[in-house]
Amino acid sequence: MEGFALEWLDRVVNKFNPAQASFADFEEHRLQDFSEEVMEEKGRQIAYLKKLTFQYPKKRKFQEVLDSYFGALNSLIDNAESNLTLVPIASVIPKRALELVTANLADIHAFLLERYSVSLALDVPLRKYHLAVPSIDFAQPVDSSLLIGYPSLLSLLKELFTKAFDAENLPNITSRQVDYWKGLNELIRGNQGRIAGDEYFCNLELLLIERNFNSTKFARYLTDRFTSQLEELASGDIRIKHLAYIQKLFNQIPVIKDLAYDRQYDDLSLTINKWFICEIEFRSRSNTEKVCESTAMEIKSSGYVRKTADKVLCKLTVDQLAIFFKAADQSKIIAGKSLSAIFQAVAPYLSTPYKEDISHGSLRSKSYSAERRDKELVLEYIAKLMRQIEEL
Repeated sequence: MEGFALEWLDRVVNKFNPAQASFADFEEHRLQDFSEEVMEEKGRQIAYLKKLTFQYPKKRKFQEVLDSYFGALNSLIDNAESNLTLVPIASVIPKRALELVTANLADIHAFLLERYSVSLALDVPLRKYHLAVPSIDFAQPVDSSLLIGYPSLLSLLKELFTKAFDAENLPNITSRQVDYWKGLNELIRGNQGRIAGDEYFCNLELLLIERNFNSTKFARYLTDRFTSQLEELASGDIRIKHLAYIQKLFNQIPVIKDLAYDRQYDDLSLTINKWFICEIEFRSRSNTEKVCESTAMEIKSSGYVRKTADKVLCKLTVDQLAIFFKAADQSKIIAGKSLSAIFQAVAPYLSTPYKEDISHGSLRSKSYSAERRDKELVLEYIAKLMRQIEEL
């Protein structure tokens, strides 16, 4: 089909606008022939849609054509339904004809959804695809043991759910949001999250972290809880160790890949790890200032004394630094006599919020057995770096 694929149907819908002069000219003897024409046009549209992927093998162009067709079809359906409400009661034949057109437009829409549902943009409002927002009855404490005993977290979830499905927001809600809340609600109701929480996180928190519930309110809830528990501890050193321990527990929680509550924000793991790094760095500096005005460190490998302030503070852990430099070496982005030589060259000049003195031996040992979670975090930092480079 060249030009506007839905041109014929567009003319017909406009013809049956009660405000048009041609509306009253439609007579009963033409209804049978018109019905056959509409059915033939529906057949042509479905045949066109079946060949769409072959006509546009490039994914981006195909997506553009599909989105354009969807938008035009939804606009036609809206216009046809609007015209139906304006048809006078006495205009029986034109109304029957318009109902026939509307029904066939709905058939084309249904075929399009069935055929290309996987190609629908998840972050486009359902209304733009002429889809209704399903009704979701969010779980209550009587429905699931996961919600018992955590009133503040339950209140947070109810507030966000109510806001998402509020009548004013329904025109904006997307397929991704509906699928996320539906899946989360089913897991809470079925109590299919973890059977028992670990030593620090409750069942509901574990479920939300696993499903990357990256709401800013939930991130604030977690950091506030971490902070309040820190204040119960006596000394600064103990608090820093406790922070590092909580971060370790947090990073050991498996996270479902490619799942997110809100795509406009960073993943929850990245946000919380940034908070851990900044908090540990701040508390470490505060403790250092209380102990002495300046701190010097002796680098055993060279015998050279280098002040911590002279080093480059890297917000990756030693494990993550080892992964980064090993990947850079193997991809030939950097080169040295050996990986050990690279570690020996960079170690004296780096520090982390956790370790002021990094030895090349620790980098080398960590490079042998990289944990999956550390690799994921390094990839997230590299993705952030790529976005920053694009903005330069």
